[in-house]
Amino acid sequence: MSDSPNKVAKNSKAKPGKSRKMGESIAEVGMADAERDILAELDKALSEHITLLLGWSRRLTLPAGNTAPVTPHDHSEDHDCDFGAWYALNRHNRLIDQPAMRALAATHEQLHASARRLLEGHEIDGDVDEAEFEIMSLRAESFFAQLRRLERAFRTARSDVDPLTGTYNRQTMLGDLGTERERSVRTDTPTAIALVDLDHFKAVNDTHGHQVGDLVLQSVAGILQSHVRPFDKVYRYGGEEFLICLPNADMKQSARVLERLRRVIEASPVTLNDGTILPVTASIGAAPMTKTRTIEQIIEKADQALYAAKEGGRNKVRVWRSPDGAKSTGKTDGSKSDTGSTEPR
Repeated sequence: MSDSPNKVAKNSKAKPGKSRKMGESIAEVGMADAERDILAELDKALSEHITLLLGWSRRLTLPAGNTAPVTPHDHSEDHDCDFGAWYALNRHNRLIDQPAMRALAATHEQLHASARRLLEGHEIDGDVDEAEFEIMSLRAESFFAQLRRLERAFRTARSDVDPLTGTYNRQTMLGDLGTERERSVRTDTPTAIALVDLDHFKAVNDTHGHQVGDLVLQSVAGILQSHVRPFDKVYRYGGEEFLICLPNADMKQSARVLERLRRVIEASPVTLNDGTILPVTASIGAAPMTKTRTIEQIIEKADQALYAAKEGGRNKVRVWRSPDGAKSTGKTDGSKSDTGSTEPR
């Protein structure tokens, strides 16, 4: 970004104390509200395009002759989706008219262009152009990654980031999880929450001091942020614990992601200034979001799974399961903790 959000905000004229209505431009609200609205739009764009990608993919699985005509309602045109309309309305605002946002808009346009070509070709002969599908997938990955970078930039300016680890802080977490739960319920798609706790962290602080402890936290935070999927979010939950939100992932998918994280952490010891190599491992517990549980109750289930991981010897991944032992699909619920190994199988 050419300017930080705060720097740009100081140079922009706006009317303070006014919340934005649907279709109202960023220029018509105060800058604090504008930064908040931009973050909200970026987050909505993420959810919107996860849903669009799922819809496009489903359309491409239909046989020839059974696909509905491609219309603007497919949102395959970039300006038809909510994010495209919002960007078109606000593109000349000083907060929006920055290189990083323009790059995001260009990737967004390319993503929709790929989707439209795929849908139009499939409508004609029922075939899926594999090369074009790969291009669309790469553009989607790039779009999500750019969204996350922009979110981090604006959140840093708004002090929504933990200063030690660079992950989102707990205050931000509570609002984000509430929004994600609403999206999960509304779209009937699974979402998981995971707690990551560093093993024997107190011993690290007691033996090597808090400065080394901070170094370990920063190392693990970097691993988590660089190895989760582009649309996952990592938060500093407290002390040596992190929380990860995994949208659009059932417990089997979440287990694969979390097991990969566990292995990378285990394979990444911290080297101290005196040459000492400090092994680092983490225990991880996960639970699904459900319609009938509050965010606090879902985190409690993840904590129960985390406890099982530690009781099982640490450096393990465990998930909370419903009473019948079935993996959650985002719709199931249960009344007891049945934590078992989540090694992908």
